[in-house]
Amino acid sequence: MRVALALRYAPQRVCGVVAVSLGVFLLALCSCAAAGADISVESLQISIVEGTSAVDRSTLDFDQAIVGDTVRVNALVSNQDIEAVGEFEVDFFFTETISGEHGRLGTQVVSGLEPGESKRPIIAFDTSALSPGIYAFSAEADPRGALGDEDLCDNSAPRGPCGEQTAEDAAKYSLTLLLEGRHISQLRLSGAFPVCRMGALQTRLTVQVHNVGTETLTGGDLVVYGYYRLSLTPPANEFAPLVVDAGKAAPLSKVVSLKGPGSSGSITITLDYGAFLTAFAPSSTERASGEVLGHSDPAQIRITVQAADGSGVPQDIFLPEQFELSQFYSTVDLWTFPQRASCCVEDCATVTSAPVEPAAAGGLVFHVAHTPISEVLYVLQARTGDVKGMWVAPAGKSLTSPIASYDDETGLYHIYVGASDGRIYALEGAYDEDSVFFLTDRWQSAATDIVKGDTYIALAADSPSALVAGSESGAFAVDTATGQTLRKVTNHAPVTAMPIYSAATQEMWLVADQAVYRVPATGSESTFDANEQITTRLLRNATGTALFFGTETGFIYAIHPTTCASLSSERRLRAVVGLSLVSSDDDAVLFATGEIGEAERVEYDHGRGFRDYSVLAREIELNSIAADPAVYANASEDDALAVFTAGHIREGRATRPILVAWDKDLEDYVSVSVWGASVPFVFKPEEGGVASAAELLRPVVDPVTQTLFVVSSDDGMLYAFDISEL
Repeated sequence: MRVALALRYAPQRVCGVVAVSLGVFLLALCSCAAAGADISVESLQISIVEGTSAVDRSTLDFDQAIVGDTVRVNALVSNQDIEAVGEFEVDFFFTETISGEHGRLGTQVVSGLEPGESKRPIIAFDTSALSPGIYAFSAEADPRGALGDEDLCDNSAPRGPCGEQTAEDAAKYSLTLLLEGRHISQLRLSGAFPVCRMGALQTRLTVQVHNVGTETLTGGDLVVYGYYRLSLTPPANEFAPLVVDAGKAAPLSKVVSLKGPGSSGSITITLDYGAFLTAFAPSSTERASGEVLGHSDPAQIRITVQAADGSGVPQDIFLPEQFELSQFYSTVDLWTFPQRASCCVEDCATVTSAPVEPAAAGGLVFHVAHTPISEVLYVLQARTGDVKGMWVAPAGKSLTSPIASYDDETGLYHIYVGASDGRIYALEGAYDEDSVFFLTDRWQSAATDIVKGDTYIALAADSPSALVAGSESGAFAVDTATGQTLRKVTNHAPVTAMPIYSAATQEMWLVADQAVYRVPATGSESTFDANEQITTRLLRNATGTALFFGTETGFIYAIHPTTCASLSSERRLRAVVGLSLVSSDDDAVLFATGEIGEAERVEYDHGRGFRDYSVLAREIELNSIAADPAVYANASEDDALAVFTAGHIREGRATRPILVAWDKDLEDYVSVSVWGASVPFVFKPEEGGVASAAELLRPVVDPVTQTLFVVSSDDGMLYAFDISEL
């Protein structure tokens, strides 16, 4: 306006000056228009011109169309400036959000806009050549900058992130394009990759998928096939079925969550590697030697999902290298946490197991691992190794072996774990197959001096209402409901083995070096002095009428729980390092291990003492055993189905960790069927993957899921084994 006013008085000047001034004005006017242009794309509108499809349109949503329809997209473009603008272009784009395919639909020309004026350039296109999917549309005004608009934040729809402006949802202007019939979109892996189950030859994975057909899809409408190839170079470059039935590819098991047209969902697929029974079977020499290791060969996996009736276009997904079967370690283990050379959980490179034993309850296993930030209590499915939850330890603190229990009536898990800050932490969680397991904090123990040095934690012998703990600080009984200290005994510190506590009588039995102490709620203590180091846990029979332990010179003792007088003793091992038992009444069956690779079974008859001995058969020369054996009890819990010992064997000049399963009399290997052949249940971690000095800690049996767990002290592995055949 200031320039226009100046022109009103220009005739009073010399003509030449007027001419010059007018030229300057025209330049100024052009410059002002260019600098002041401000156009805006306010919104998009999408409309559909129905094609020839006979599909009932009333079954579709307003934002759904059928391949073959004509789609029109128009943009509301406004001039936000106080000056008119000349001709400019508007580009229209599409993005297929499932595949990521992106392209330009076309360009429309806007002849110009007066100040405040709006127009609707429109583009129409035939969808016959497009694939079904979810299409997001966008438009950009003056993409080549012909108007010199300097404020580009509002030149497109949907709006992108610009200045303080947040990006609009790309789905704001979207349309689902459906293909008549049964069709699904491209497959995409969902979430973290699962832990391998090489021994069981199964892995579960989930893929995201959309129903891009016009019919409702259920599990019965889709079929899933798996294919593999062992070499990526010709001539062995053709894919072969993972599962074969009558010479043809057989479908894989799956769980489908899909519904009507346009819906999104998932397909959980169980990969069955049955095709590798021949390709990866160990040789007869390997089976005979107990070297149950597999072969090494890269294998690429392809999954194909298609309509069961053969209609539609099959969709493929090639699994990333985490799923490539580049190596089988032991062919008997279900899974390994947290890592395997060719298949691992999401953080396998930074997670290593802590050298503490896991706990199993209610189909889950609770296991402590190291991460770069802190130690973490992981919750894993017992049969698959899938991570279902985690609890992070207090910053910089290490954790003890956890204690876990499950309540069938409430469906709740209760977990207790000690931390190096001196406290015991109580956690609670609920779980079902379709949800994530969440651990929540219940309490921290009132006492802060419970965990110190080697610490042992267990539930009370006769009730889940109390915990008992032993450490360098002494022995403690803690209320599992509140975390309050029920009893504290410090005059026999340090406690050197797992203590026993009775919630009913508040009596406590503890081990301190060479002696067992009974500390009643009132009255005087009772003591049994072994006159040598006690080297095992303190155990008791089912009725609490006898206590058992072993010593460094090979004695096994049974003592009276009240007087601590000896009931029976026997020496058959050079030194007892491990002791386990099964008991359903006054009697018991004990299994003891010795430091030089010995093992013994002995029956305890209450009133008669120890009798009926059997010793470990020497078919395999165990160099040492350094942990309690694990006992897989029979249904009546008065004897064993199998006994598992972890130790070392010598191979040449080196020693290697080994896990062996024996029958209840310790006379024969327990065999399992692997790769279609019977092999001794002998497990040796992968050579080179475990330090020769590493130990396999005390094995843990979960009778509910029929799974055996063992942790290696050095290599950061938790191994799981299927013992259902036993």
